Amino acid sequence: MRIGVMSDTHGNLEFMFHATDALVREHGATVLFHLGDDYRDAESLRRAGHEVRAVPGLWCPEYERNRVPRRLLEHFDGVSIACAHALEEITGSDRRSDILLHGHTHRPAIQERDHSIVFNPGHLKEHRSRGQIASYGLINIEEKHLSFFVYRIDGLMVQQRRQPRKPPVEE
Repeated sequence: MRIGVMSDTHGNLEFMFHATDALVREHGATVLFHLGDDYRDAESLRRAGHEVRAVPGLWCPEYERNRVPRRLLEHFDGVSIACAHALEEITGSDRRSDILLHGHTHRPAIQERDHSIVFNPGHLKEHRSRGQIASYGLINIEEKHLSFFVYRIDGLMVQQRRQPRKPPVEE
């Protein structure tokens, strides 16, 4: 399974749909995560027919509305994924998920922390924000491995990591 990840679009629908096209058509993503700033941008993806999981960013009006969750926990092929706009918002048992997705910093990163992979796809706000070139992410869930990729808006892969999957938890 392949999952597209984007954050901090800030109303830049041109960059967001460019990244979406690459994720879906070139990389085969079937689900997209939009990690906020701007929550309405994720609604545009849904209206375009994409399967989207979304959380609001700190500056979105939806962030203050109780009916819109600030964090999500999803499972795909036995892999748990917790997400929020800012990493600090992923708390409690969600913090032990296999993958923690966040944005907010506009800085792409793939790091291991406390037995989870923490993945920030960067931003799609403008060509360069906070010193970082616009970027988006891809997660590939394979039978024995998890692969993570960060692509610049021009399609160049700039970060990657391949990680063995955790063994299933016995119940």
